[in-house]
Amino acid sequence: MSPSVDYTLSIPRMMPEEKLRAQVQAVEPGGGGVQVARALRRLDEPVEAIVALGGTTGETLETLLTEEGVPVHPVRVKSNTRPSLTIFVEDQGVNLRIVGEAGPQEDSEWRQVLDRLWEFDSLPPYIVLSGSFPPGVPTTLVRDIAAVCRERRSSMVFDGSGEALRYAVEEKVELIKPSKEELADLVGEDGYDPDFDYRAAARQVVDSGVPRLVVSLGGAGTYVLTAFGDEARVRPPKVQVASTVAAGDSTVAGLVAGLTRGLPIVDAVRLGTACGTGTCLHHGSQLFTHSDVVSLTPRIEVERLSRRIPV
Repeated sequence: MSPSVDYTLSIPRMMPEEKLRAQVQAVEPGGGGVQVARALRRLDEPVEAIVALGGTTGETLETLLTEEGVPVHPVRVKSNTRPSLTIFVEDQGVNLRIVGEAGPQEDSEWRQVLDRLWEFDSLPPYIVLSGSFPPGVPTTLVRDIAAVCRERRSSMVFDGSGEALRYAVEEKVELIKPSKEELADLVGEDGYDPDFDYRAAARQVVDSGVPRLVVSLGGAGTYVLTAFGDEARVRPPKVQVASTVAAGDSTVAGLVAGLTRGLPIVDAVRLGTACGTGTCLHHGSQLFTHSDVVSLTPRIEVERLSRRIPV
């Protein structure tokens, strides 16, 4: 709903009032759902992207996705698709991220998303709703998409925050991927409190009817809890991080790819962790490579806290 065109620049130093000469490292598609689609394509999975596109930036985004082999089902909007900048300051070794605000959408614009879903003869096994909603788009859209998925027998994966996340829980979406802080907010606690018990909070959400919960713990990895008896922590290896842009989206893509291939949930999260960690090795919005995934997967630690209950 709120994609972007991501520009990655590199400058020797940051000096106020001085004209800074930047090297343009990359111009790439951006935004939560868009990055998931790109990453799925990189994993050689068939994928279709329903994307809100507006103005000349929207045209650029559509061209970039098409060049990467991602089929686009456009939602045409009046507001220009937002730009996003990642600036690498060489002498400090840091990335500055400047994200443009998304323009508003009217009812007649965002409702096209539902039209696009109904245009498919049948829906794929998984529908991913990822990223933020721009002004004008109600968070109840989560309910609308969940209803379409139920009616058309597709499983919904949700990666978002705030009120939209609460709706995803209420709708008992098949799989939800919050961060530890978003999980804490969901249950009325402080995710930055060192005493926050994320396992108890996750159990509360799963007991409310959500079948699968995958919680991002930042550099500490991922926690998995399902209604079917699975519980595990998945830890990535230590790597030299170049950028964390799109790392979470890459994790979602690997997770969905794993589930599509019939992997058990913990193994699917392991694949997702390899994808997310691989993306951290690259600057800007660049994604993991196949060789990243192959080399990282054996180094990922899985601690099984409980096992699937036999049916």
